Amino acid sequence: MMRLAMLALACITFLFSAGAQAQQFLRIGSGLAGTYPVFGAKLAELINTNFSDMRASTLAGPTEQSLIRIQKGDVEFALTYTFQSLQVLNGQGELKVATPDLRHVMSLYGAYYLAVVQKNSDIQNLRDLAKKPYRVWLGPKASIFYPLNIAALAAHDVTPEDIVKAGGVISTAGYGNVSQSFQDGQIDVAFFSGPAPYSILMELDRSNGFRLMSFDEKAEAKYPTLLPGAGIRVHKGGLYKSAPDDVKTPYVFNELVTSAKLPADLIYKVTKMMNEQHKQFHGLFSGADEILPANAMFYNKIPLHPGAERYYRETGLIK
Repeated sequence: MMRLAMLALACITFLFSAGAQAQQFLRIGSGLAGTYPVFGAKLAELINTNFSDMRASTLAGPTEQSLIRIQKGDVEFALTYTFQSLQVLNGQGELKVATPDLRHVMSLYGAYYLAVVQKNSDIQNLRDLAKKPYRVWLGPKASIFYPLNIAALAAHDVTPEDIVKAGGVISTAGYGNVSQSFQDGQIDVAFFSGPAPYSILMELDRSNGFRLMSFDEKAEAKYPTLLPGAGIRVHKGGLYKSAPDDVKTPYVFNELVTSAKLPADLIYKVTKMMNEQHKQFHGLFSGADEILPANAMFYNKIPLHPGAERYYRETGLIK
């Protein structure tokens, strides 16, 4: 009886060990602030709920670093903008590290990119930043916002060097600090990217207030050429008391990316789950209702993972 009990215990231990070894651990690069941590947490929850052979968790950090971690095998998924995944894949990000293994899983939701200035500022256009000394937030070079911000300046024929030459100061603080810095009056110009309305801007609207800068025709035409995968849309006025008028502003789209090295069956299962349960993401934040199977390839500029491609061909999204 003792030997039988020991044998049974050994079998249970073996089976438990084998099951643990078979479980796939998935890390989701979920940025530092805004909607990314919210979406990443929900995706991890759905993976953990739907698949007994997978265990997912989020990993905070600058987006470009998350994409590089995918290339190195340190992260399995990451949230990014469609323009940024193409840049980093080709080694054109700020860190100049190519990530040829990046693959598209699903386009998610859009974000309005907004240039915000202090309500009492005399700035009428981003070209003014080269004329007088202003305090301008551009963020860390490795952040997802830096290429957005540099392109916004370039669309108005302004460079960071022009700002400094005019006596201005450039802030490289992280995105998580920019709202408070703007509210405290420490910067004159900030850039935000999010849904409409956006919780961060709603908070600023309730406190100091602000003004939104509209892109004129020249900047509107130039911006998408600087960032392939980005577009221009009208941001409706009246969402904030500080912004009663419509403005034309860049519109960028978020996507979930993975590594070409991950098994097709795994990515197929995750892609299928996300598409079939897309309504689970709705209501997480303004704009999350854009997460739809019909939008799964929207703005994508990088190769599709074979597992995701299999699902989209089965459902007829791609032929």
